[in-house]
Amino acid sequence: MIPHMSIFELIDADDLEGVRCLIAADPAAAEARDDQGLSPIVHATYRGRSAIAAALPPLDGWDRLLRGESDGLPAPDAWSPDGFTALHIAAFADNAQAARRLLEQGADPNAVARSSFARVTPLGTCAFAGANGVARVLVEHGADPGIAEADGGTPIDVARANANDELVALLSGR
Repeated sequence: MIPHMSIFELIDADDLEGVRCLIAADPAAAEARDDQGLSPIVHATYRGRSAIAAALPPLDGWDRLLRGESDGLPAPDAWSPDGFTALHIAAFADNAQAARRLLEQGADPNAVARSSFARVTPLGTCAFAGANGVARVLVEHGADPGIAEADGGTPIDVARANANDELVALLSGR
């Protein structure tokens, strides 16, 4: 039986079987975009639904970033529909190889997200997500840990608040 919910409603309900049934019945459902223009994989990953995200076919470079891939990525100056650069998304996924590739292609390590809910640099995303691998790559490529986020805090402040001593040491130059 075909579920009578959208793929996004099924993701939000953490209904992996419902998502599988929907895609089996209607493969085009995997190509849908949510109200923000996000793919089902991005939508699921943002909501901590990793099992669902893993069951979906990747659609674009943003999906590949979240899957830990480093080929077929968005352009280094591209912005996601919800206001993040590819470096921010690589940081969210702790995808150091993709971050390195994006930086080598000219991505700005100090870009501030345009999102309505987070005005952070890629290092700020690293501090939030615990992405120490990406943080190392960003620092190697000139990211500034002293840039204050919209709330006035810095990535070091966020790392401290999250008890990430390794990241605090890295960002403090110790």
